[in-house]
Amino acid sequence: MSEFRRDLMAYVAMAALAATTSRVASADEAEADSGPEDSSRLEVITVTATKRAERLQDVPVAVTALTAGMLDRANVRELGDLVKMSPGLVVTYGSQPGNFAISMRGIGTFSNGIAVESDVAVVIDDVPLGYQAEAFSDLTDVDRVEVLRGPQSTLFGKSAIAGVLNITTAAPTAEWTGKATGYYTNDDEKRAGFTVSGPLSDTVRLRLTVDDSDYHGNIDNLTTGQKVNGSSGLTARAKLEWIPNDNLTVTLSPRFYRNESTCCASVTTSQIPGLFYQGITQLPASYVQRGIPIGPDDHYIRMDYRPGGGDSRNIGGTARVDYHFGDTSILKDHTLSSITSDDHWRMLDYQDQDGTDSHFLLYYPLKSPSGIDGGAYQYGYFHTNSVTQEFRLTSPHDQRLRYVTGLWYARNALDRYLWKGPVLNANEYWTSSDNTNYALFGDGTLDLTDKLSLTGGVRRNLQKINYKYANYTFNRHFGRANQDWATTGKAGLEYKWTPDIMTYVTWSTGYKGQAYDLISTLQKKEEDTFPIAHETATNYEVGIKSSLFDRRVYFNFDVFDADYHGFQTSVTQSLPDGTFLTTLASVGHLRTRGVEMDAAAKPFPNLTLNASFAYTDATIVSFPNGPCYWNNTSPGCSGPSPTDLAIPPNTANLAGKPLNNVPKVKYNLGGEYDQPLPGMPFGAFAGFAYTWQSAVNFSLSQDPVTVQRAYGIANFNLGINDNHDHYKLTLFVDNAFDKRYTVGIGDITSGFLTAGGSPLPGSEGTTAMLARDAFRYFGGRIDVQF
Repeated sequence: MSEFRRDLMAYVAMAALAATTSRVASADEAEADSGPEDSSRLEVITVTATKRAERLQDVPVAVTALTAGMLDRANVRELGDLVKMSPGLVVTYGSQPGNFAISMRGIGTFSNGIAVESDVAVVIDDVPLGYQAEAFSDLTDVDRVEVLRGPQSTLFGKSAIAGVLNITTAAPTAEWTGKATGYYTNDDEKRAGFTVSGPLSDTVRLRLTVDDSDYHGNIDNLTTGQKVNGSSGLTARAKLEWIPNDNLTVTLSPRFYRNESTCCASVTTSQIPGLFYQGITQLPASYVQRGIPIGPDDHYIRMDYRPGGGDSRNIGGTARVDYHFGDTSILKDHTLSSITSDDHWRMLDYQDQDGTDSHFLLYYPLKSPSGIDGGAYQYGYFHTNSVTQEFRLTSPHDQRLRYVTGLWYARNALDRYLWKGPVLNANEYWTSSDNTNYALFGDGTLDLTDKLSLTGGVRRNLQKINYKYANYTFNRHFGRANQDWATTGKAGLEYKWTPDIMTYVTWSTGYKGQAYDLISTLQKKEEDTFPIAHETATNYEVGIKSSLFDRRVYFNFDVFDADYHGFQTSVTQSLPDGTFLTTLASVGHLRTRGVEMDAAAKPFPNLTLNASFAYTDATIVSFPNGPCYWNNTSPGCSGPSPTDLAIPPNTANLAGKPLNNVPKVKYNLGGEYDQPLPGMPFGAFAGFAYTWQSAVNFSLSQDPVTVQRAYGIANFNLGINDNHDHYKLTLFVDNAFDKRYTVGIGDITSGFLTAGGSPLPGSEGTTAMLARDAFRYFGGRIDVQF
């Protein structure tokens, strides 16, 4: 065991002892917790992080649970909003949702290819999404989001090597209820939705939710007069629950959503003077970028084609059957579940390749102009058809050995088409990839004593993958099939000092399957290396879960030390013409270590406070052939190393360097105060949320230009709430102090060169991708319940 692991475990042991001696909850107090809720205590949160319903404080897993109330107070609309509520969670943005990446503890795959799986699984109502891009849509009628950090492959499969976003939507109610929501901001974001739920008969219940959202964006396209960098969507979700007797429950959950996104446009934040687009003297930057105030406050572009994003649609459903065995069965009080899903997702994507509205092809290429009166663009589509089947047996919760075991099957069929051109990077290709998985898994807890329990689990997985590839521009045709067996597991101990204070230690492994790098530039020499090897992880973790002061304080703390081998990620290099080359790389060895904390307190009945913190040290241990940033003059990047012939040209040894877009320190603070108003039919409330993170570099190549400095964002709200919870009116301001920050920086300004097309010795400028709250905005929200 490393010195780091020994030190952290010793620290946690001391913290556990301190927590035990500071305030020990008695067994009588624990029993009292099961009584009626009162406003002086914190809410008891139930999670399904181990595929069994358990109290959050009893689960030996590093998990942040976000309830429906928390999500509403934060005005969460989509997955990207969750990063402000869970410090270990990060989203890296690309040109469209197909190449976004979700990371936990610094680990997350960024890829342009359809045959590369994610490192973080997104699971909705026990069904994992077949393709991570599907997750970037509106979150509707969510009851709870669980952010499970670290390898979760044993229970959630091979796409959960870094963690899981486990999302649970609300269930039908025993009585008729309904709610409606309206939302509007000063920058013209609009949301409206409603939910109805209740019994259709003594045995049938229904829940129906429809939600509509529209936000044009915070970037002005001077060419079209329209705003971009936003999205709009329509979501409809239903649950039909049939309970014919005490043993059987059948739930059907159809779903539909569509989303139109103009996200991912970049603005120019700096640029040296005297440049020309593609070196064309007829197109000086002063003309091509006319009207654009280049600088840190820039929110203008000029494009004659859609800047980026995509239009997606999903139609699908889940059928779930739960059978509870009766007293006469050999499986008394066990529950057998069958969960079947079928989803069909598609996305049409678009991008203005040249990033301008100039008809530069009249003069390009410089030596032999095409004479085409227009610019360059690209369009394409993604299709995903996903089918899953799980059979799961869950033991009773009140016995010494508690377990869940099951069988798993999943098939994802994906295909991708892309056309790029004309002239600039002209390319047309189509590719498809299928992956099929079969697994047997089990996870359990054995109480060795009243206080000490042994936890463990194992999963055996078979993955079969194949692909077809056709490049119509260069007449390249490839295809092959592979399969891979893998075993993952976990083991640990948990010790309950009292019914409300528990410490745990866990060892776990993770696995992500083989991959193919199916991109437009694929050539035979790259195809010969397929498949790209699988990714593996080993994680050590120690933690504390505690409920103190008669459930007025929650304090959860963990330390972790994980090694990842064969990490699959795309690396991007800038080209002299302003475009980019992205290829998939296998990073030999990564290590991520850190400390995480979640806490909540209710010092007074009307005041609730919360805090979360993450320190993450994610470092490359071995990557001798890493990417070079633009104009890097280190050995290998500027040509073969004169002193070390083992360093190949155009590569950098990145050993010891930090992973990209991973803040070492990130924390969230929040609170809400409720103030009764005597003699009034409503009460008042006020709240705040503050998020701070340290500096990050957006480039794996360690480009010194692509660094986002440390920043903090503050949000405030206030409002009134009907004393009978029939209505609630909230006014809010986000990014109250108008702090400038970006979610992506580019070390190049889309093809601006010196006259004649000569590349510059250094960076000619920078671009930035703007977050939703890159500028201060305010608005109001009304919630009505009936």
